[in-house]
Amino acid sequence: MGVDLDGAEAGGNGEGGVDMEAEKDAKEKAAKEKLARIWDIYYTRFLPDPETRNLLASQAEKLCQVAKTMEDWEQGPYGGTIHLVNQKSLGAVRGVWEQYAEAARSALDTEKVGELHSALVEGMRSSPDEQRQRWALGSSAAPLTVLLKDQIRFYVQVAWEFDQNIANAMMLFPNPTFAAGLLSEPDSESESESQSPGSHRRLAYPSNGVLGYHLALIKAPLTELSPLRIDRDGNDFNDGIDEDPNGHMTALRVAKHQFTQWSLAFRELAAAEQKRLTIRFAVDGWFPLCQSLLHPPAAATTKKQFDIIDTTDLSSLWDPSAAGVPDPPGLLGLLVAAKRLLKDRASSTMVLNDGNGLSLVVDNLNGDGNMDSNNSSSAQAEASSFANNTTGAFILGMAPVEYWSNASVKATVDECLLAASSLYDEDREQLQGLDKDKEAMAAAAAAAARVKKLEEQGLHISNRLFRKHSRWLAPGQQHGGKWRKSPAVKVDAKELAEAAWRVYKDSVIYQIEGQRVVHEGQELIKITWGKGLWQTFMDFIGVVGGQFETDREEFRRVIMEKIGGNVVQDALLKRVLEEVVPESTTATEAEADGCPVFTASFDVTSGTLTTITGHLDFITEEEKQLLADKTVPISLRQSSPWAIDIVLGAGTLVKPLVFPTPVLKEGSKTRIARKSGYIEVIAPAILNPLAAKVLDEYIFPTVLQTADSSSETSQLVPTPLNAPTVNLDSLPILSISDTSRLSFLGPLASSMYSPRELRERQAAFEKGLPETSWDSARLNLKESLHTMINIAAGLQVGQSGLFALCPVSGSGSSSSSSDGRHILILVSAIRLDCSAQSGGGIVIDAAVLPLTHSLLAKKNNNKNTDDDEDLQSFLVLLRTLDCVDLSVTDAELALWKSILPSFAERCRTWSHSPSSCEYATTGQVPLSLKNGDPVLCTCGTGHFPPNYLSLPLWESAAAPHATRVAISAPYCSPVVEKVVFDPVLAKKIAERGLEEALRKKEERCRSCGKGEEELVEERKAKGGETAGKTAEVLRKCARCLKVKYCSAECQRRDWKTHRTECVESEEHHRQA
Repeated sequence: MGVDLDGAEAGGNGEGGVDMEAEKDAKEKAAKEKLARIWDIYYTRFLPDPETRNLLASQAEKLCQVAKTMEDWEQGPYGGTIHLVNQKSLGAVRGVWEQYAEAARSALDTEKVGELHSALVEGMRSSPDEQRQRWALGSSAAPLTVLLKDQIRFYVQVAWEFDQNIANAMMLFPNPTFAAGLLSEPDSESESESQSPGSHRRLAYPSNGVLGYHLALIKAPLTELSPLRIDRDGNDFNDGIDEDPNGHMTALRVAKHQFTQWSLAFRELAAAEQKRLTIRFAVDGWFPLCQSLLHPPAAATTKKQFDIIDTTDLSSLWDPSAAGVPDPPGLLGLLVAAKRLLKDRASSTMVLNDGNGLSLVVDNLNGDGNMDSNNSSSAQAEASSFANNTTGAFILGMAPVEYWSNASVKATVDECLLAASSLYDEDREQLQGLDKDKEAMAAAAAAAARVKKLEEQGLHISNRLFRKHSRWLAPGQQHGGKWRKSPAVKVDAKELAEAAWRVYKDSVIYQIEGQRVVHEGQELIKITWGKGLWQTFMDFIGVVGGQFETDREEFRRVIMEKIGGNVVQDALLKRVLEEVVPESTTATEAEADGCPVFTASFDVTSGTLTTITGHLDFITEEEKQLLADKTVPISLRQSSPWAIDIVLGAGTLVKPLVFPTPVLKEGSKTRIARKSGYIEVIAPAILNPLAAKVLDEYIFPTVLQTADSSSETSQLVPTPLNAPTVNLDSLPILSISDTSRLSFLGPLASSMYSPRELRERQAAFEKGLPETSWDSARLNLKESLHTMINIAAGLQVGQSGLFALCPVSGSGSSSSSSDGRHILILVSAIRLDCSAQSGGGIVIDAAVLPLTHSLLAKKNNNKNTDDDEDLQSFLVLLRTLDCVDLSVTDAELALWKSILPSFAERCRTWSHSPSSCEYATTGQVPLSLKNGDPVLCTCGTGHFPPNYLSLPLWESAAAPHATRVAISAPYCSPVVEKVVFDPVLAKKIAERGLEEALRKKEERCRSCGKGEEELVEERKAKGGETAGKTAEVLRKCARCLKVKYCSAECQRRDWKTHRTECVESEEHHRQA
């Protein structure tokens, strides 16, 4: 509601000998007291005192005064920051403010207070929505949901019961921000005073607002100087909360503390002289809002466009009875509307908050959540699903980056644990009341059923119950190098019409309650084209028509045959296609500029994208002569999932073809016209993101875009596509002094593997293959990150924050570093990720120092400076410290280099130099993948907060050459494949419940990660003399007697890492 933090009671100009320090303290005290009252206004259902009521009333009245007209609002104190989209929105919010002001001033009006009580009781009558509460709990408490679920649920229930019973019985004054909006009033359309009570309300009853804060901090062990630590400096204000013995009210204290920090930061941002914050506010359904922005009134000069569109709840779009959404447009309508509202920039992103966000047609799983690869029908359904998703994204001109990268910084383990636990809790409730014998039998049967359900669903539970983030990119992406406008793409009109109709029919029309008629074996769909549905369809056709060059008359004719339209619809469709402005360059323009032209081919029967043909003309005489020379060999190489390079000779000329969708070089065909001067590459489109090896190394991509979207000559800056930005300095810092409080990190780190990757990993272990011989750079990267998290947190024997990436011997890599280290990663802290788009996990706050040839060669330069000598001394010093050498393959090292720019850009607090940034001058991100070459630009080197690392020579020698990064684990995307956590743990939870399963810390093999119980089960299955003997499945390292292994092979595999921390025990020394 925008309550001012400054108040008249804290005024004064310091004149007349007033003690300035005392005045400052008084002002801060008054601001904190006001902030405490603002908290009560926003989050308590009953206001505690008259001062808070008066504050609410005065602010509501002030808002009403400046919101009489749109002109008044825009010229008022808030109009520069908060933009109300239209008069309808202004009228709606002003009506609410009037209700607030009237209710807050009516404390002595017994009748009015009674109405507010009745409205609040009516709103609270139903119990909290368990499904929504479960989702909110999983999001707010992650990654400590397991440890906090009972405590937070208890707090929510206590708060609910207090408001329902005690506060109401005491006749405390109902908070108008909760109660006034629930008052029944006449329907605004009929304006009938006789309408039944409750027929129209301005607001819906909210859930517990505390669940919107990051409640993991209730139990997360934080360092003394960590941001958001609630007992730091005794809190920012006296919260007045009396802690109960069980700590249940800590949730309230944590939320209130974060509210304070957020409010102060918001106030500073809004009051800045340079405008840095704009809020657009609208009262409307999501889809009608998009339509009004897409089709502005004639008086409007331009339509609104945005950098990021983040949807919070799509459920209403699927509900045919949803208020204000006639003819539900479904997810496709949302994508169409949002896509046209996005700015034409590489950074423009749409974020979907939905579990099936990328499944345009059908989910990747069948009805029970299981996708059995051995089942032909299931495999066929999976292939069809991927093909339809790929085709739908392509004809919309949007690149679902999470879909193609199969990577997300958002963890899912807490949601999985919560879902598995809920199965146990539900069964336990059903067993209550039975006698002991029957309960034991029923419990055993229920446990077996739960285990079977978990196995059948493949631990895909979270995808069914909870929402996940899915990121869609704006059109025109070049996924390697510089971003520019979409390439010209031609397509056969009939093929395009078949593909568009298939996508629209399966994703929208099947949601409409229409009459289905079967005629001569063909199912015909009789549709009543309401205004909303027809507008959605027209917008969809307009977007598709603007993406491609095609015969629009033929396209229109085929579409009309599909929908069985009439003359009026035909005329409207024709007009839409005539008015479509192509979003890409035309083929003629592209050919004239020497740019490639593409032709897309679809399967007419299925409407599925099949191949993309890239046509490239050779323009200059020199290029034409080289092409005409038949002695010059021509070959293809794939430089990225989107790019196939045409190579003439031994690299004499390289012509890149950057396709509009991921393609494969394997299976492609080439047409070479040496005399005519062009080459065509017919490449198969990648339909399944899991089946293409080239996507294995596409995880957190970064592209270059212009800083000023209105100028193509503007500075180029790197933009991470799939790694949301974070403010590292504001994130809580985990304390690693007591590792017993970090038990949640184990499942969190392990959950980055999918079931498919776990099978690959296990197969490699069984074959005795070391990590460096695995065929997947992505899997190797996850192994390194898994090791880094465990060692940095001290979960394995020894703790170290110093890591080095070292290519294995014999791999062909060379380094100027005498110890073979290529990249140093120096961990400063492990932080909890509280951000909205990536929260629920951890971020490694680290400095990365690539040991390039140029950096290390300075020691041989006669012009050495003191700093150069210090750098050499620093590197020598690292050899004496506990620096962990992570053995990597060349492919894994290249993958590390490709994702480091994304990790640096997502947390940068500095600006790229317009004149000297190496990214801009070379047009490459990263700068190079070659060993010894620079990886990151130098714009970000040396930008670290004070006391970042407590290492000798750090600030003087190493920091000037290092860059700060925010490293997150690449979790599998639930929109691509099943997500998973430890399957043995899942079985325990299903059998025993969550608390019992997590009570005992199980010993595990340091190398393969298998626990005692899992190893025992394996031995039982294999039989033999030692089958089932727990004591013998894990054996200690004979030298340090601390870490344990399940086999000699696992010990040999882990020795390169363990040798850096293996300290000889006294017992081993005596025996030696």
